[in-house]
Amino acid sequence: MLPIEEYLPEIIKNINEYNNLVLQAEPGAGKSTVVPLKLITSNMMLGKKVIMLEPRRVAVKAIAHYLASQLNENVGETVGYQIRNERIISKNTLLEIVTEGVLTRRIQNDPELNNIGLIIFDEFHERSIHADLALNLALEVQEAYRDDLKLLVMSATIDTELLSNYLGNSKVVKCPGRAFPVEIGYAGKPSSHLSEHIKYLLGRIIKENTSGDILVFLSGQAEIKRCINAVQNYLPASVKILPLYGSLSLSEQELALKKDGARRVIFSTNLAETSLTIDGISFVIDSGLEKVMKFDVKSGLSRLDTTRISKASAAQRAGRAGRTQGGYCLRLWSELEQKELDEYQIEEINVADLTNLVLELVGWGITNYDDVNWLTAPPLHHFEIACKLNYTLGLLDSSNKITSLGQKVLALGVDARLGSMLLSCKTEKEKLTACFLAALLSERDILSNADSSDITDRLLIVYDSFIGKAISRNVHNAGLRQVTKLARSFANTLNINLDLKGITFFEFQSSVGTLLLKAYPDRLAKIRSKNSTDYLLANGRGVSLREADTLVNTNWLVVCDCDGKNSGGKIYISAPIAFSDVIDSLEDKLNTKVCYKLDSKKENIIGRRIYSYMSLIVQEDRLNVISDSDFNSCINDILLAEGLKFLRWSKKSENWLIRCRWLSSTLDSFPIISEERLLKSVDTWLLPYIESVKSIKALKNIEIYSLLITNLTWEQQQLLDECAPITYLAPSGKEVEIRYDENQGPTVSVVLQEMFGQIESPLLAMGKVPIRFELLSPAKRPIQTTSDLGQFWLSSYFDVAKDMRGRYPKHRWPEKPLEEKPGQSIKRKKSKPP
Repeated sequence: MLPIEEYLPEIIKNINEYNNLVLQAEPGAGKSTVVPLKLITSNMMLGKKVIMLEPRRVAVKAIAHYLASQLNENVGETVGYQIRNERIISKNTLLEIVTEGVLTRRIQNDPELNNIGLIIFDEFHERSIHADLALNLALEVQEAYRDDLKLLVMSATIDTELLSNYLGNSKVVKCPGRAFPVEIGYAGKPSSHLSEHIKYLLGRIIKENTSGDILVFLSGQAEIKRCINAVQNYLPASVKILPLYGSLSLSEQELALKKDGARRVIFSTNLAETSLTIDGISFVIDSGLEKVMKFDVKSGLSRLDTTRISKASAAQRAGRAGRTQGGYCLRLWSELEQKELDEYQIEEINVADLTNLVLELVGWGITNYDDVNWLTAPPLHHFEIACKLNYTLGLLDSSNKITSLGQKVLALGVDARLGSMLLSCKTEKEKLTACFLAALLSERDILSNADSSDITDRLLIVYDSFIGKAISRNVHNAGLRQVTKLARSFANTLNINLDLKGITFFEFQSSVGTLLLKAYPDRLAKIRSKNSTDYLLANGRGVSLREADTLVNTNWLVVCDCDGKNSGGKIYISAPIAFSDVIDSLEDKLNTKVCYKLDSKKENIIGRRIYSYMSLIVQEDRLNVISDSDFNSCINDILLAEGLKFLRWSKKSENWLIRCRWLSSTLDSFPIISEERLLKSVDTWLLPYIESVKSIKALKNIEIYSLLITNLTWEQQQLLDECAPITYLAPSGKEVEIRYDENQGPTVSVVLQEMFGQIESPLLAMGKVPIRFELLSPAKRPIQTTSDLGQFWLSSYFDVAKDMRGRYPKHRWPEKPLEEKPGQSIKRKKSKPP
């Protein structure tokens, strides 16, 4: 008897009484295989269906087949399933196992869910964005339409308190699992390449243990292939080596799940972590890594990052070695690193592109971020970016309400970008091409180790496949079959016949660039320079082709898939687009601006009319003749490029600006005056007064100071003269310029003897800042700097005077400086007696 069976009465009682329940059942408890069958035979369903969500397609099929076999039935009778492009159910089906997106579509199409009595969210700890959305919508249905709808959330490792609160303080049932002890070992980080290290570990395990299958957890498909290549001719021939990852066909994935007697080494991503049961595993080697798709808010793109797993994932992976017998798990990290792991993996909603989620929410009627009942709230900025993209695609209006096109895209149940492309086609041939493009972009790349990012290469393979032509390229056949299925599904939705007879490939692919631009308007890319692999995207980010890519030196691309790094992200899938098609496609979206700059000698003005799209300059036309009426408007562009000093910028103007800048930094009541602000406001203080100017030479002859000071009112100018005067009048009667420095303060350089009689340092800026005196020797060299003259005369002066008397004996260095009169530094000659 499985452990969960003891808890079935409590589970049924709680669901009956409270509608919502959280079930935490450890691995091996039997929650996925026992609970659903028990619930469909209980009286609580009253003839209504149970829907069970699984996060992965292979798990959906595996569980459906297992449960049907428990009833001695075929799949599609009491137990059925639905995944993308495949649905096996009948009128007698009571338990339908589906992937999460299928349920979302069903709720959007039928909010009352009248034929459904219970929804089970299995393996909810994976916290996919689809699972979060489906649970959110299910609670909305429960509140608005169906207070009798029951919800059961299940997982082995889960934050039960968080979920219980979200489900209205629902009951929580915790059930132990049935697992054998697993010994944990820590090997630390590999000193050699990971594939070589795992090769060594596998050889040792197989040599020391004559039985037991081995499950190796790796971060992704590339790592799995490297490891398989490393061990292919190293392990005994009797050992079967099998991969397990998401892009394999379901039949290829199922090979790894079936025990046929041979000893197996299975290299898997986190696909095998929880969703699937693999019999016969006694040993686990865990790299501790996984790949996570993360949305980069700066680039507006997503990138696949390799990250550390959580403690919960590590426990799940180790548990795979103890499902049927005692086992051993070797972790390729240290015990200290284990303690530093996060408790749970980060929720997908925090790191994912929210474009489709936002469209689903708005389609449901929730337009504002704060109105969403988030289980985990994503970053607000991610939500706003998704709204903006949906608006650009024409799926939302400026008020964040769904458009008629958005409604149609939702009904299609496809990615927002691809749906926009599919429904914008005007001709049958465009629709035909769009169906294949959408299918190709909905699946992983059908080409293995492709040198080219050109999607046209993939399209040709699909075209050849449809017309029955042999394919010589290294193609993922399972992926090609899935693309074909999807293309037919899209064609049915668009009510077109997927027939390529009589259509040449040129006709088939001629509209690829323009179609993809409808789906990826923010990813139009322009080459940065001739023969470069670097491109600038319309969204402002830089991306690069690989050097061997056949599209290198193509002027314009539409980028469908690329690494979302801030700069230099690699392009994986793209399409060339002709410049004429760019112009035709963007005709109503181009911004036009006339800009002016000086020629190389800075004597004449060059004008250009620039057509831009987002961050890209699409086209520039030179304006050879600039009319007198346009000249005045040119000056603004010239000054922004050259600065104010391009004008007749006198020392008087410079000093005025420096004084203003200093006083504004000292007095809050004084306006901020800077070159940047003056340049931004030339249309108010400069341009209206120089309308008669028609040449650069005439511009440079304009006296600018009288116009410059109009940036201050009369009262502000008086305040400037009072608080930041141009000069200081020394006790000797000499007028000395004050230098205004933001770091050192207002400074006066003056010969020391001319300061006799100035007992204290004068204060500027309404008594806030003392003048800093740079006291000079008779040779006009600095000998002392002070902002406190009073203290100087009482202390430092005497050391200075003692030193100076030896150097300048003919000059005045009195013992009593406070009694001395200001004036020349040299001693007066004594008059001879008569």
